[in-house]
Amino acid sequence: MMAHKSSLFRRAALAIAVCAATVLAGTACGAPGAATDNEDWPTIAFLVPMDRNHEYGRNYVSSLRKAAEEHHVNAFVMNSNYDASVQASQMKIAIAKKVDGIVIWPALYGAEQPMLIQAQRAGIPVDISNSQPPEDLDTSLYHAFTGPNDQRIGELQGKELAKLLGGKGTYVYIGGTPGNAAAINRQIGLEREMANHPDVKLLGSQPGNFDKNQAQTAASSLISRFGNQIDALVTPDDIMASGAAQALDAAGMAGQVKLLGHNYAPVARTLLENGSMSTTLFQSPCWDSTHALTTMMDVLAGKDVPPVSYMPLPVVTKDNLDEFTPNGCLPEGYSEPATN
Repeated sequence: MMAHKSSLFRRAALAIAVCAATVLAGTACGAPGAATDNEDWPTIAFLVPMDRNHEYGRNYVSSLRKAAEEHHVNAFVMNSNYDASVQASQMKIAIAKKVDGIVIWPALYGAEQPMLIQAQRAGIPVDISNSQPPEDLDTSLYHAFTGPNDQRIGELQGKELAKLLGGKGTYVYIGGTPGNAAAINRQIGLEREMANHPDVKLLGSQPGNFDKNQAQTAASSLISRFGNQIDALVTPDDIMASGAAQALDAAGMAGQVKLLGHNYAPVARTLLENGSMSTTLFQSPCWDSTHALTTMMDVLAGKDVPPVSYMPLPVVTKDNLDEFTPNGCLPEGYSEPATN
């Protein structure tokens, strides 16, 4: 695989095609900081779904480029902006480029299989990053999954919710984008955990589409419907939590309603510090992209890799927020407590 090299003409043609068809995550085509192209290094294509305005995605790609340089790997990054058809075209570009390996962060839950089949037929190994594939996906089509356990995220949020409410109360839920793997699995995990806490009742839910403004609108709507009945608000993303916090503040309910998020974005640190947020979970984009890279490197080296590698998900509160860097790496030597 690593012996695959294209001619200079073909590389130039493909580079022009990619610049015309897509946006390189985190950089503009040809701009400083774009992926290196060292002839002696293996090339791994990363198919990511988000645009450059996506905070977690920016940090994922930034950490990836740093790790790729350190490990002497060409990271060829393409962005689909959560469009499965665009990502399918990018898979064809990666195959035509004859990259050594492909890491795909799926743009749409359940849309992976045709792309994986194409890569397998081309003899190019694939790993899946960040968003878990459906349980019924043929595991022979890819080597490994690395990233967060999204259902576990929902479960941990449920445990924290029940703890904050003392096992009794009400909550509303602002979900992610319908059809998105993370949104689906985090909600499944939360619902599964809340079945263990029958005295904590869901009043209502609306999607926030992983967007601050839409989450603020959704929270305002839920507040209008349920008002002072709401004891807690749960959302699977800190950016949405920041929008919900603004809605709670506008309604005079800031600090009265328990607010739970996920990711430990910089805005979450501020919300934890001022008491607007009760708790969040830390998901490290640094761990996410670096493990995706090093796992594929092991695959290319012929090493056995675990079929699933989940990242730790520390619970962050006002009491321990200084232990973690928002959107950063996990502390060196960190291991998740067994109770989690």
